[in-house]
Amino acid sequence: MKIKTYLALFLVTWLNIRQPVFAQQPEDKVKATLNLFMDQWHNNAATGNFEAYTGAMSQQGVYIGTDATEHWTTSEFRQWCKPWFDRGRTWSFKAVNRNIYLNAERTTAWFDEVLTTRMGLCRGSGVISKHEGEWKIEQYVLSPTVPNDLMKRVTEEKREADSLLVPYIANGVKEPAASLKLQALFDKYRMTGTILITDTSNREYYGYNPARWDSGYLPASTFKIVNTLIGLETGATDTSYVFLWKGDARKLPEWERNLKLREAFSLSCVPCYQELARKIGSETMNSYLAKLGYGSMDVGPGNIDRFWLEGRSRITPRQQVGFIRRFYAETLPLSHNVMKAVKEIMVVETTDNYRLSGKTGWAVRDGNNYGWFVGYVETGGKVYFVATLVEPRDQKDVTDFAAARKLITMEAFRILGFIGR
Repeated sequence: MKIKTYLALFLVTWLNIRQPVFAQQPEDKVKATLNLFMDQWHNNAATGNFEAYTGAMSQQGVYIGTDATEHWTTSEFRQWCKPWFDRGRTWSFKAVNRNIYLNAERTTAWFDEVLTTRMGLCRGSGVISKHEGEWKIEQYVLSPTVPNDLMKRVTEEKREADSLLVPYIANGVKEPAASLKLQALFDKYRMTGTILITDTSNREYYGYNPARWDSGYLPASTFKIVNTLIGLETGATDTSYVFLWKGDARKLPEWERNLKLREAFSLSCVPCYQELARKIGSETMNSYLAKLGYGSMDVGPGNIDRFWLEGRSRITPRQQVGFIRRFYAETLPLSHNVMKAVKEIMVVETTDNYRLSGKTGWAVRDGNNYGWFVGYVETGGKVYFVATLVEPRDQKDVTDFAAARKLITMEAFRILGFIGR
């Protein structure tokens, strides 16, 4: 009997040791602590205590403002806040009431509050969690309150602005308000079209008219980037290769001479690259296009020297940018030396502030002209990839069309603050 008793006592003791022990504070006390925490957070903004205010947010926190475009990570919110705090132009929010809810372990809380602000009554809501014994804001959402009898008027007032923003927000455009300003560029040059810009992380998008980012177009002479890559990789050409002119009349006088590979690329010599495509051949071309994941090209023996200029081949602005990103990162299934050589060939302009690389293109589809600039700009240790597509509003007047492709691209980089003016 004694042995059984000892075993039973041992088992109970062992089980008690194995059970986790939570030293929980009473729920009311935790809520009181969080109420003081939130009141102090708002007070830190009102009194201009930048470090305490932004430091109350967790490193992975998110702040969502009243405008549909205001969605900041903690680091982004710090950058946005800093100028306001430096100028002493902060905000004073005071809670009228607040509801707090806790999980069972008292380690996570979610809340909603009604605030008095210079915008009138607003509602704040969010999530707070404990990090090594310290409460941090994981998410805060600020929303204006609109009385029901005013909602119809407010809805009508912002209907146009909302409709403009929807495609930008849906496509993850960073700072839609800044991107919307790019429409003025297209108006200035009497063009329609689109522009898509992203960075090396591929998480931040900028641009104009994102509704067209997934529409397909002929690649036109932007395909010379791919044609050059495949030509060098297969040995159909090399960097010292010379395209011989046989005295035939060509569309542009600058094409009527012998051209080295780099010259043929920069002058966009169509006959030269038609020659290169024929040397590569349709079977090899299709094989490499599949490996490179380049748009949707329609290539056969009968159109090997014109499939990028006419017919059913298509590539979207998003696909153009995706390909250029992979090319720049050298993740394409091609040799390093080939990609390095094409990068050197693609350089368009170098200044003290930036280096621009890329290729233009011009296609005519159903009687309509449209053109590309596809490439990237390296500036301040960052790289931005771009696909610009433009169409003249007046298809009978293409006077400024060729220049507009690059001009719109460069002015967009300046408006967005990526390169100096």
